[in-house]
Amino acid sequence: MNTFNKSERLNSQREIERLFREGRGFVCFPFSVKWTPANSSLSLRDSKSLPPVQILISVSKRRFKHAVDRNRAKRLTRECYRLNKQHLYDELLSAGAPPLLLSLSYVDNELPEFHQLMTKVEKLVERLIKEVSHEKAAEDCQ
Repeated sequence: MNTFNKSERLNSQREIERLFREGRGFVCFPFSVKWTPANSSLSLRDSKSLPPVQILISVSKRRFKHAVDRNRAKRLTRECYRLNKQHLYDELLSAGAPPLLLSLSYVDNELPEFHQLMTKVEKLVERLIKEVSHEKAAEDCQ
C-alpha cells in the first residue's frame, strides 16, 4: 500500500472549506495540521469507497517565492507521508474511526531535508493518531 492515489487527495472545494471551518488543528513544526472526520452525510456505499484519510498538502507562496522550491517542499512532504501513511491507516481502521480529511501546511522558511522531514512526519502521524483516538474515546463516552 505504498502508493498515493488520486482518491487519497483532497480536492473537493466543499470539503476543503469544511475542513478549515470546522477542523481541529495543531502545529508540529514545520507543519500546521488541520483534521476533521469526513462528511457523515455520505451514503454508506460512498463512505466505504473512501480511503481512511484524504489529504491536502500546501506550501505558501509567501514563504517560497519560486515555484521550484514550493514544488520540492510539496514533493518531499508527499513522499514522507506516503511512506508513513500505512501506520496511520492501520490505527484508524483498528480504532473504527471514520475517514478523515487532513491538511498539511508547510510553515518553515527553509527548504527541508528529506531525513529531517521524515522524522517530523513520523511524529506528526503519531500525534494525529493520539488526537483522533482521544476524539473517538470522547464520542464513545457521550
